[in-house]
Amino acid sequence: MENDVKQNKAIRGYIMRSLAKGHNNTLLCRQLVNVMINDGIIISPDISKHLDYLQDKDYVEFTNEKVNSYTAYANDAVIRLTAKGTDLIEGTIDDAGVDV
Repeated sequence: MENDVKQNKAIRGYIMRSLAKGHNNTLLCRQLVNVMINDGIIISPDISKHLDYLQDKDYVEFTNEKVNSYTAYANDAVIRLTAKGTDLIEGTIDDAGVDV
């Protein structure tokens, strides 16, 4: 169980760092998933629970209001880092649930 928690924190942190490197702090969902699979971070393209967590905390948003964390991959949604997400990346705020 503890490994799952560490892995979830690591995955969420990876998503945040990847968005911070993206053009205008954005990435296409499939682009993000492909990089994560290639880097061995995940094995399944389903990152919905991680996106859901980050969205609930207002760290990320989808550029299309009709998209949510569970339809982002299918719709190849654009995920954007929010101002609060940038604060997390820059260390202005802290979240024990995200390993940045």
